Amino acid sequence: MSGAVTAVRDAVFYADLGATVTLGPVGERLLDELPGLYSSLFTTAAWFEVYDRKAPNGVCELDDPRHVLVFHTDGDTTDILNKAFAIDPADARRACLAIFRALPNVRRIHLEVLFPPRELRAPKRWLIAADDQVIDLSGGPDAYTASLGKRTRKNLRNYDNKLRRTCPDVSTSVFVPSAEEIPALADQVIEWNVARMTAQGIVSGFVKHPERRQQLYDLLAAARGEAHVTSIASRPAAIEFVFYVGHDATVYVGAFDEAYEDVHLGFLSTYWAVRETARRGARRCHLLWTTTSYKQRLGACPVTATQLSLFRTPMARLWSIDEARDVHWREVRKAARRRYWDARHAARRAAERVHLLGRDGRATEEEQA
Repeated sequence: MSGAVTAVRDAVFYADLGATVTLGPVGERLLDELPGLYSSLFTTAAWFEVYDRKAPNGVCELDDPRHVLVFHTDGDTTDILNKAFAIDPADARRACLAIFRALPNVRRIHLEVLFPPRELRAPKRWLIAADDQVIDLSGGPDAYTASLGKRTRKNLRNYDNKLRRTCPDVSTSVFVPSAEEIPALADQVIEWNVARMTAQGIVSGFVKHPERRQQLYDLLAAARGEAHVTSIASRPAAIEFVFYVGHDATVYVGAFDEAYEDVHLGFLSTYWAVRETARRGARRCHLLWTTTSYKQRLGACPVTATQLSLFRTPMARLWSIDEARDVHWREVRKAARRRYWDARHAARRAAERVHLLGRDGRATEEEQA
């Protein structure tokens, strides 16, 4: 083992790495630091409890700059529970080196990073990547709206005007739902989501994974999620669930009543939620994954999060050949899904062009008449 080592109780300090590794339950003081350090919903005690279902049993603290990496070790694998959080490659490397030193039986560490994986100097394997759609809100709500494309701004005005002509009593309320209110609101979002996905020939994630219903209840309660409820005729017509963590906001999930598809209520509801987060001083708003087209129209840009396996030695990488096989087949399935959706989107665009050509032709005939 290289570097000076200082042990204090159950903590070990590695002077050459500027890192302290403590094994055992992680105290609330350290968990309470996470929102201020990372502004990530996915790096909070609430997320660890509700979704990871893994009790943290260790923590690595870094000096200069300050980092708190919470982890769970099971057998020969350590999972760093921090996710969607900013850390430099050099700091990620020294944290992993410290964990390997403190846990000699661990062969691999799972870590999610926001930087290009090639920048991390260590034996590693790429596992999976996803693009979080993130909106910069540094200028406030009006600057945010002004940053949108001219066509998007025009469409938003037209959609809003049409909605208010059709439904003059439309209103939106923002509140933190009570424990008694959460199930009804979450169930309504799930009902709308399942109906919309089914109409598109897609199986909703809430159907594939029924446990997500209770997880949504629990996350709203544990992380004090807000409900943005748009009502028409005194009944909910659209709901967005929003979380504030540190400087950032996350529009976690939302849905709307298909009866208001023609007035683009879903698009408007998300736009209103983003503007509200800007008004409240959020630095960024996360719209998360999937359905990227409308999110990018709302100004979102992709930020790639990559899950990696890091290994103690190059030989240890060969030990986990089963993991490599899983990655291969996941990529095969992902490519097949991408081809399927590319074909569906191309067919939809072709149908829209045919519709527009037919409409323009009718308009020309009417003008000539």
